[in-house]
Amino acid sequence: MQKLIKTTCKIAAEDIGKERAGRIAVKAQRRYQELCLENASDSKALRAHTFKRIYPAIAVYEAFREDGIGQEKAVWYIREYFQRFAAAYVPHLQRMIRVFGLAKKIPGIFMKVVLKGFGPEAGFEYEFPKAGQNEARANVVQCPYFETCKRYGYPEITRAFCDGDDAGYGNLHPKLVWGRTKTIGRGGDCCDFLLKYTE
Repeated sequence: MQKLIKTTCKIAAEDIGKERAGRIAVKAQRRYQELCLENASDSKALRAHTFKRIYPAIAVYEAFREDGIGQEKAVWYIREYFQRFAAAYVPHLQRMIRVFGLAKKIPGIFMKVVLKGFGPEAGFEYEFPKAGQNEARANVVQCPYFETCKRYGYPEITRAFCDGDDAGYGNLHPKLVWGRTKTIGRGGDCCDFLLKYTE
């Protein structure tokens, strides 16, 4: 079973019980497979986002809603998946940054990662404000997470992804400031990414 679906339903099981959550997971998995078939023409770069995160989130969200779970709670379960993932993964990043003295280099590394995995081939469009020293700035003006969720009628899911970014980047190192103030998924005109190193 797809990881996001399986883990999100385990989280939901804490509230609704294993049996009900298990039924939802099976239904979501079937829907996920349908979504992948419907979108078989997605580029390789886009699939890294749609097949791994966006379609499973849409599938499990639909399954939650069809089973009578309210919108806010259904979004919360998906959000909680990313929060728990960050809670498990971020300490490893923090340790690497500390041990290898990488804090000052992280903004530059961040930009390289963004441009490689979150580029136009994957459906992202950017504006690049002037960045200061030891600072990474990028405004996302088109986001495939929002566009895909909106296309299926569920733009509200997008904020779970946004919150996952905040959990992942917001506490990497005491001298690294995560300064994003708005996202498209939360109603902003862009996602104003800012990651900077402060002396």
